Amino acid sequence: MTPQSLYPSRTGLSPYLRFGCLSARRFFKELNDLYKKIRKSPPPLSLHGQLLWREFYYTAATNNPKFDHMEGNPICVQIPWDRNPEALAKWANGQTGYPWVDAIMTQLRKEGWIHNVARHAVACFLTRGDLWVSWEEGMKVFDELLLDADWSVNAGSWMWLSCSSFFQQFFHCYCPVRYGRKADPNGDYIRTYLPVLKNFPTKYIHEPWTAPESVQRAARCVIGRDYPMPMVDHIKQSQNNIERMKQVYQQLAHYRGKIHPAIKSPTMDHYPSPPPDFEKKRSNRSSKNTSDIHRDSSYRVQVQA
Repeated sequence: MTPQSLYPSRTGLSPYLRFGCLSARRFFKELNDLYKKIRKSPPPLSLHGQLLWREFYYTAATNNPKFDHMEGNPICVQIPWDRNPEALAKWANGQTGYPWVDAIMTQLRKEGWIHNVARHAVACFLTRGDLWVSWEEGMKVFDELLLDADWSVNAGSWMWLSCSSFFQQFFHCYCPVRYGRKADPNGDYIRTYLPVLKNFPTKYIHEPWTAPESVQRAARCVIGRDYPMPMVDHIKQSQNNIERMKQVYQQLAHYRGKIHPAIKSPTMDHYPSPPPDFEKKRSNRSSKNTSDIHRDSSYRVQVQA
């Protein structure tokens, strides 16, 4: 992915597939025929992979009317999410205090589209990464705002990103600062959708609260007044949420062991263990990224453990 990928493309086909203007079968056939003719090989998985995901979620949702709910959904892990309307509203309106997240949500509201990686980042932030708000709430926002909103794809993707189904590697989280820098190294995307931050030096554009007061005043944007402080401390909150996820999966493994003593499931009887150096790397990132976070109660939402 390049920074330019974050912007809408004239060749974007997802809304046309969603509303039946373009046949998925025709698209798949034309794509394969074109590559065989020009490249003498099948198209790369990255090119038609999203189409395969679409068909996967369509299949998974078949005969499951509760596919877009947690309760009553047989394939969804029952996670005790917090009810936090204030945090949900700040996320949905692009007021989290994390420029990468806020730029994505602003683009979504303005244009009805965001890149797939951007969807992953904000979904993780709302659920298991930072705010611990139910994936159902995020799904509703996407369903309202996305031009290509598709019932099964939307619900399935949110379950995936929240580790509620299909995926249990809950110790992998998108850092709203570090990943933002990777996707938008010069901050051009942030400046496009958050013009209030456009005068910040690139050094501070992804975490403007770390900029000296003199830099903030020169940029004509004082953090905590013109743009909110981070609503949560990502490092601390993500660590806390990983522990909460561990507890959920431990309880699930224990429950399944009692109900189905003869069945051993490698994915559910044991919650996944992080790599050996995971805690060391996370500790190093914590000391590096959180030392300068200013705390301002008027711009923070405390998510209870």
